Amino acid sequence: MRNIIRTHRSVFLAVMIPLTAVLCIFVILRAFFRPIRYTVLVDDALFEQYIQPSSEETMQNSGSDSGNAELPFTFKKLSGTRNGVPFLGTIEVIAATLTRQESLFLLESEQNPQNVIKYPIRKNVLVPSVDAEFDKRSNKVPDAHSIFNPGLSLSITYPEDLPEKKRALPVDGLYAGDENYALTVHTYAVCTVHIERYAPAIHAWCEKTFSCAETSRTVFTAAVGDIMVARGIEDILIKDPDGLNKVFSTTLPVLQNNDITIGNLEGVVTDSSRNAVKTYTFKFKKAVLPFLQKAGFNYLMQANNHCYDYGENGFKDTLAALAEYNIPTSGAGLNEEEAARFYHTEVKGQKFAIISCGAFPVEQSGFNGKTTATATETRAGILWESETLLQNIEKEKAAGNFVIVNVHGGEEYCFVPSKKQRALYESWCDKGADVVFGSHPHVLQPIERYKNSLIVYSLGNFLFNGMSEIPGATDSEIVRLGIYGGKILYTEIYPAKLGTTSVALKPY
Repeated sequence: MRNIIRTHRSVFLAVMIPLTAVLCIFVILRAFFRPIRYTVLVDDALFEQYIQPSSEETMQNSGSDSGNAELPFTFKKLSGTRNGVPFLGTIEVIAATLTRQESLFLLESEQNPQNVIKYPIRKNVLVPSVDAEFDKRSNKVPDAHSIFNPGLSLSITYPEDLPEKKRALPVDGLYAGDENYALTVHTYAVCTVHIERYAPAIHAWCEKTFSCAETSRTVFTAAVGDIMVARGIEDILIKDPDGLNKVFSTTLPVLQNNDITIGNLEGVVTDSSRNAVKTYTFKFKKAVLPFLQKAGFNYLMQANNHCYDYGENGFKDTLAALAEYNIPTSGAGLNEEEAARFYHTEVKGQKFAIISCGAFPVEQSGFNGKTTATATETRAGILWESETLLQNIEKEKAAGNFVIVNVHGGEEYCFVPSKKQRALYESWCDKGADVVFGSHPHVLQPIERYKNSLIVYSLGNFLFNGMSEIPGATDSEIVRLGIYGGKILYTEIYPAKLGTTSVALKPY
């Protein structure tokens, strides 16, 4: 029995000693000659946005467990990093680190360490804002003012968080989205390379992966009131070499510095002599239109109480003249269908839908715009306010447009809008109008915020000879709106004063 035990022990030792020796050699070799895996540690948010979707897509398409199998390194979340090095197994070497960084353009430094490269992935902006006190009538900030002026009570917010009762201010003359705008917040993917020989592959991947979407730009639209260029004004514009400056003077820089500038052309462009039986009838020469364009106007409203001063033929002549000079209008057409169409345009990625309509009362002369000048299936004319217009405003807003409604309504020479006028304009805003520009009263009426919209009840006169004896009729303004991300961010009011044959900004 003892011999059998000795025999088994000898066999066991004979087998185990070599196995143990082999295992020891394997452990020693494994410890000193382990495979190496090069890893790029990635900020969790960057990983989930840029790496994980790519990996999942690759797995679905090819069955691979990695979306970056062709690269000489793998990606790993920073949160998944473990401390220490395991005794056995693959050695993980950090080839690079990708982190996320936000910085304000105003405070950025152009100097970075040699092994660090920043890849822009997003731009946001912050805007300084102040109370929008429209009842004070002027919301224009003088150039001498700075957002760093301790006398100003400022809030700093993202544009989408701008409170209803606030308006944004430019920063050193620059607006949100402008190049070198100081309050631009840059978000970067910051790549720090630790293994130099992998730098080309890592940077090539970063350049391919990270891209910065175009930043939104501020789009400007401005509006003025009634433009009536008869009574000597058109002769100055057409015949005087310096007529444009003489007529528009200091308002020109404001009018010409917009993407869309709207005016109400109070009268018709025609050679007809068959005027309507009315207290006042206005007509202009076609040659005046290019000068209105040079002044900055690229939309002229015709839906007003003087559109039929020379009957349907004079109205048609006006539409033809505007078309000849490529001056857009809407709310006016050769038939009901044309008159109901919105004018559409897109500026810097912002879509606009603009419509004009009539809502003015019957004149003392008996002229009734609703019955006389409204377009029908067989008659050229203007668009009148209606339930259909409400529905169309809602559709235009649902289509992603910034909706502008120009309306000729309210009572003449009244400084306060009527309850009916308020209810009508507010109903358009409830359906999606972003701004309502009013005309017809010949004097200024309030500017008010209504929910997320702006209502300018009356812009008064802008060019209108013969108003000097009427209280308030020579007070004017340019209302300029800066639209960013589909929202009114900037509201600037430039008070102006009518002369005999001119208009000029009031001194601030």
